[in-house]
Amino acid sequence: MRLYLLALLPCTNAFISPSSLAQSRGVLVSSGKPNVIIHGGVVCRTGRRRRLPTTFYNSASSATVADMDDDAEQVEEVKKKLTREFFRIAVPAFIQLAAEPLASLVDTAYLGRLGPEVLGGAGVAISAQYAVSKLYNDPLLRTSISLVASQDGKARSNKEGESDEAQAKKDLSIAVSSALLLALSVGVIQLVLYAAFTTGIIRGMGVSQSSPMWFSAVSYLRMRAFGTPAATLWLVTNGIFRGLGDTRTPLVYSLAFTAMNAALDPLFIFTFGFGASGAALGTLLAQYIALVPLMMALNRKVKIDLFGQLKDLKATLLTYLEAGSYVLFRSLGKVMAYTVCARETALMGPIAAAAYNLTFQLGFATTQICESVAVAVQTLLAREISDETTRPAVVRQGAIRHLINGSIVVGGGVATVLSLVTYCQRKSVMNGLTSNPAVRDAALGIFPAVLATQMLKGLAYPVNGISMGGLDWKFTMIAMWVANIVCVSMIKFGGTMTLGKVWWALAAFMGTQVASGILRVESKTGVWKLLNKSEKKTAKVSSIKK
Repeated sequence: MRLYLLALLPCTNAFISPSSLAQSRGVLVSSGKPNVIIHGGVVCRTGRRRRLPTTFYNSASSATVADMDDDAEQVEEVKKKLTREFFRIAVPAFIQLAAEPLASLVDTAYLGRLGPEVLGGAGVAISAQYAVSKLYNDPLLRTSISLVASQDGKARSNKEGESDEAQAKKDLSIAVSSALLLALSVGVIQLVLYAAFTTGIIRGMGVSQSSPMWFSAVSYLRMRAFGTPAATLWLVTNGIFRGLGDTRTPLVYSLAFTAMNAALDPLFIFTFGFGASGAALGTLLAQYIALVPLMMALNRKVKIDLFGQLKDLKATLLTYLEAGSYVLFRSLGKVMAYTVCARETALMGPIAAAAYNLTFQLGFATTQICESVAVAVQTLLAREISDETTRPAVVRQGAIRHLINGSIVVGGGVATVLSLVTYCQRKSVMNGLTSNPAVRDAALGIFPAVLATQMLKGLAYPVNGISMGGLDWKFTMIAMWVANIVCVSMIKFGGTMTLGKVWWALAAFMGTQVASGILRVESKTGVWKLLNKSEKKTAKVSSIKK
């Protein structure tokens, strides 16, 4: 039997909410016969389809616009919150990045009192270790920041049910434990390699057994080898804290490490008479001592279980290795470009080499600030992209765009201001760095290229942080090698070699990274498809408002 309620009540005043009709374009038809329409908020019968009056459609549009106004308000609130988080991450990170080199400066200051042979030998050992460690530092640090932040974002989005929340916490624990296990493994491998091949490494650095620097170089590197597990765990633990959005805790323990290193160095160098190896011993002991409370603080945030959940770590370890391999090849491209530039300046003679080194050091402050900006945007982007449920899609996508634009503005703005201040004070700066008039004149002659490089570096660091925050590992590797090819090609095929030419090649190296990174985001492909969805929806709402 067919029962039509509307046949009995042909014009029932049954109110239907306009917002429920926002997607209908003003037409609602019942299934079956007779058809049903809604006219002026009243349910009626009809024998054919009718389109709702324009006045009703405008009511539905108003409801949609009101919803979007609410979204706009949420976006503004989220932007303010993310801006506060951005600087809460970036400022402590900058202080730590600026303070960390103090440990090496402390070693240098004390060893300098023992003569040039001891200082030079330790310098050779430090350079040898740095050349190798640079290749694994970036992969371990960058992947731990992004992957932990990404997992943290997923954990934040799974707070609806207790079971989901428990699983999210376990997944975060697995991500953290996997990073630490990988760091420990890499540290132990380094310990074995450095201990077994110390003399071969020092010979490879150009120091023979007959050199007065030989004993200091070998003893320093051999002692430092025993500190590599602590150094690697320290690095990755810092990366994990950054991924969790906490840069204040590692800053505290970093300052404690620097203070202990300053206290232990003179004890082992002078009191016990260990010389160069005493400086290495003081540094590694200070790092081991500071590492213990740092890891305990991490365990209070996220449970660390390296071996209890070993079977669950396999998939995460593979993710780290895959991402790390891309970052490793990226680091090779970066190191190769800098090596070619340094080699070419060395071939031009001592004046050019000295001027290059002096101007290269001018970018220290810019590098540290822009690195902290990159850390902040990488952490927050990885978290926001992974958290798909906490906020509405439009709000989430607006927050992501805010982070991208804001980090580029901050990095580029700070680098530009610092570069302009340095340029205005260039003579005073160079007079403070060297008393050699030839070196000073050579450095002043390339200042425009140097400062252009620094300004582009201020953009390159956050742009690279954006790519890594999006877990766009393959692209960031390709972009670095494209930049490498541009830089090396300008040096090798650009005519007569000059110091200015080297610096303009470095400017192109930075500029290529900036351009490729921005083009990648604006292409709205890969992970950045979500920006395209956001802007399509915004355009649709704008047409409704009209």
